[in-house]
Amino acid sequence: MRRVNDEISGITVLIGSEVDIRRDGALDFPDDVLAELDLCIGSVHSSFGLTEAEQTERLIRAMRNPYLDIIGHPTGRLIGARDPISLDMRRVMEATREAGVAMEVNSWPERLDLNDTHILLAREIGVPLVINTDAHAPEHFAMIFYGIATARRGWAEPGDVLNTLPLRALLPRLRRHQMRKAA
Repeated sequence: MRRVNDEISGITVLIGSEVDIRRDGALDFPDDVLAELDLCIGSVHSSFGLTEAEQTERLIRAMRNPYLDIIGHPTGRLIGARDPISLDMRRVMEATREAGVAMEVNSWPERLDLNDTHILLAREIGVPLVINTDAHAPEHFAMIFYGIATARRGWAEPGDVLNTLPLRALLPRLRRHQMRKAA
């Protein structure tokens, strides 16, 4: 993938991955692999039955990993199939802001996670957002409409959403790039 950036002018391909946030808050890729990525999204895909305090601490611990850039579908909900995990969302959002991590607005119609209330809270606290389709096939990219509509319901504006920015403005806002600049 890195060669694509050398071979094709006018576009930049970022290399990223969605990784699982384990029950204890650890990410399921080793740090040496995460360090090679341009972008890392961490998401909860298991252990949904933890208490509110346990889930809150789980996400806060995940943010201690310096390679985590974005928390994906933070509540883990699947509309009509799985309730959201219990979280102290204000505390998670405050930790997200302090860590320099962004929150995903997941566009998949069965997720729509964050919801509009959470988006309002993110804006109030100063947490940057990204809108993601959760696409698994090219035709899924059209789902971005749902994420944009959800973000607008939460009064998000383009300046609140990192992936509305040109690359030269986006990269410095990603956590790992902030850390490189500070080093």
